[in-house]
Amino acid sequence: MNEKIKESEPRVVVCLYDLALWFLQHTNRFPKNWRITIGDRIDNLLLDMLSLAYIARMRSQKIQLLNELSEKLEILRVLTRLSKELGCIVARQYEYVSRNIDEIGRQIGGWIKQQKKNL
Repeated sequence: MNEKIKESEPRVVVCLYDLALWFLQHTNRFPKNWRITIGDRIDNLLLDMLSLAYIARMRSQKIQLLNELSEKLEILRVLTRLSKELGCIVARQYEYVSRNIDEIGRQIGGWIKQQKKNL
């Protein structure tokens, strides 16, 4: 992501963007039998999450969107683990994605906490 954009966006949006970019470049390399099912599901999920994050940053009432984003993150966590078990990604890639998912989860949790404090 462009450095100027990174400075103006919430960190969670930047991290989601970077993870989506990484994953979108890797799901097309999944084995053919998993590319359409798991690969497409991951791609669509990440694009939905990115959209939710961008909408949430513009809304005054964010909690519902952030909770939905958190739920989708858990689904991504499961699909990532499944991808590893099916041999779509290797252990090193799984570790990279897992660390990013954990970081995004902490950021979403902090954002939710901050929004609840503002109520």
